[in-house]
Amino acid sequence: VLKPYVVVSQVVPKLALAPLFVLWFGFGMLPTVLITAMICFFPLMENTLTGLRQVDTQRLQLFRMLGATRLQTLMRLKLPAGLPTILAGLRVASVLALVGAVVAEFMGASQGLGAVVIAAQGMMDTALMFAALVLIAALGLVLYQACLVLERRLLRHHHFSTSQPGTRA
Repeated sequence: VLKPYVVVSQVVPKLALAPLFVLWFGFGMLPTVLITAMICFFPLMENTLTGLRQVDTQRLQLFRMLGATRLQTLMRLKLPAGLPTILAGLRVASVLALVGAVVAEFMGASQGLGAVVIAAQGMMDTALMFAALVLIAALGLVLYQACLVLERRLLRHHHFSTSQPGTRA
């Protein structure tokens, strides 16, 4: 039901929304959080929905024959089977969240790395701008690596849906 609205929210340029969010919600953290959420929500949602659909049909039929509830099927079959795809979406969303926060800070923040980049640009302070950009890049790498570590831990004993029952992938 909500998917068309989510898709529409993705095609509207976030830079065009940023001044409106500042006007509606004031300066501060809320507009930054909302823009960041809008930027990173869609890839995470799409990967999650795709991952939940990638369930082996034989296993799904087995769950149904055994009388599993929808919640049991979700928690014990669909989420574990979709975890690699969901975590891939999390990796993308974490990097986009950083981009979203910096872009949102361009428009209406008085602090943060985006505000530093804008201030450095206004003062023509190339060294400060490069320092801020290097810090943003380093934060992006750290976020991405943290997602990889989380993924390795969560998938350490993961049974992939393409493997035969009783074997490990």
